[in-house]
Order: sequence, then C-alpha cells, then structure tokens
Amino acid sequence: MTRDAFGPNLRRIRIQRGVSLDQISESTKIARNLLVGLEQNDFSHWPFGIYARAYIRQYAYAIGVDPDATVDEFCRSFPQGDRRVLRVVREHAEIVGHDLAWKDEPPGSADGDRRGDGRKRSKASRTPPPSADTFFSRLLRVLGKA
Repeated sequence: MTRDAFGPNLRRIRIQRGVSLDQISESTKIARNLLVGLEQNDFSHWPFGIYARAYIRQYAYAIGVDPDATVDEFCRSFPQGDRRVLRVVREHAEIVGHDLAWKDEPPGSADGDRRGDGRKRSKASRTPPPSADTFFSRLLRVLGKA
C-alpha cells in the first residue's frame, strides 16, 4: 500500500463494514476530527509516537482489520508513528539542562523500514526485553550519571 492510499483505504474498509466515525470516536474516545484526519492522511493535529500508534491500533480494531499490520504500515509511512525515542529523550534532557550526546539512529540497512532488516519476526524469535536493572543502568550511562 502506498502512503497516499493509507487513510483512504481504511476509510473504504470502514464504510464497507458499516462502521461510522461517531461509533469509533465513542468507543475509542479518539476525537472525531482526528479520525477524519486519519482517513485523509492529515496527521497535522495528531500526537507522535506511542499515542499515535495506539490511536491507529484502536481504529484498526474498530473496523476489523489487522491492528499489527496497520500500525506497522503507519509507522513506515508517517513520522507520527516513529518508534524511536530520540525526540522524547531530547525534550527531557532540555528540561533538566543536560547536554545530550546520545543518538537513536535506525540501522543503515533499514531504508525506511523501521523494523531493521525488513524481515518479519515471530513473537517467539524476538529478543526478550532487558531486566529493569539493565534498563536503568543503561539509562544512567546514557545520561552520564553512571
């Protein structure tokens, strides 16, 4: 699916399945104007990151399409779905007056595919998340506090 077809295709599916924007807005608590923007590929008023991905996931559930595939397509096509945390970390560093040297760059082979090497991975083959101790020690190292 191309970027230009993302929202309109979701709208077409929604209409075919007889689901109204008001129904989705009521069940998901997502503002109707954001849903209209989604269907027109206008994300100028949308949040970024996890909130944008959550909205897409809820919309996908509401119209009965695969939420994981829909979120992945959104993330590949629009910056609002960005899974990298640099923007948030930079904003937090600015608030506390920290000079940030850390970078969150995708692998060079990604070519727009934010999953890395482009291969789909089964849930069983994913690396488990680090323990809380490992996470906080890495965070302190990044912030220059360790």
